[in-house]
Amino acid sequence: MIKVTGLTKKFGTFQALNGLDMQVKAGEIYGFIGQNGAGKTTTMNILAGLSRPALGECTVNGKDITKLTHPGDLNIGYLPEDPKFYPWMSAHETLCYLSGTQGGDNIQEILRWTGLSEVQNRRVGGFSRGMKQRLGIGAALIRNPQLLILDEPSSALDPEGRSEVLSLIRDLKGIGKTILFSTHILDDVERVCDTVGMIDNGKMMFEKSLAQLQKEYTQPMFDITPASAVKSGILELLERLPGVVSLTNS
Repeated sequence: MIKVTGLTKKFGTFQALNGLDMQVKAGEIYGFIGQNGAGKTTTMNILAGLSRPALGECTVNGKDITKLTHPGDLNIGYLPEDPKFYPWMSAHETLCYLSGTQGGDNIQEILRWTGLSEVQNRRVGGFSRGMKQRLGIGAALIRNPQLLILDEPSSALDPEGRSEVLSLIRDLKGIGKTILFSTHILDDVERVCDTVGMIDNGKMMFEKSLAQLQKEYTQPMFDITPASAVKSGILELLERLPGVVSLTNS
């Protein structure tokens, strides 16, 4: 779905991307992590066809970004970090406006998927940040794309809002969508991702499956209770073992 090789981007003298390599496979949820300013949004804008790289190769849905004439040709769904809507419109009116239709089954299905059916006639100006994010994901689904690019979809949300957005992302994978989302919240990555890529100073530091990362970096933890009393010297040795969090002598 996405293949990036040697992607480079500058803003004046600032090197935003420095030879970035990246691959997102069909059907997976890819978590793109890094600190603020690491290059996540710059990368997402290029992948969405909103910006051009200075150097490098980048294909999205089999199309060369550098030869793109219009972002709509990519057939992707894109959610910017802070989506903007007309506050006087309802959720239903917003989706109809963006789709160029008067509504119908597709709009109602999107409202149902995003959990906004019951509030579809409320003005967006009264929505919480989490509801606006879900509406933004709904807007990204209007053309029924197979690939979704979501820039910080769970940032600045309260725990309930984050949980709702992550649940929606997980559900979208269940109907065959491929999702690339950026975040700086590691817990979100652990909850939903198949693959994780970490960017720092415009370079990809690693790109691995979540299972592989957990195997490499997650240390097992043990609560030890011996079946019979043991000598204090042995207890001290057991306490020094990696991963031992508690030790109770019988």
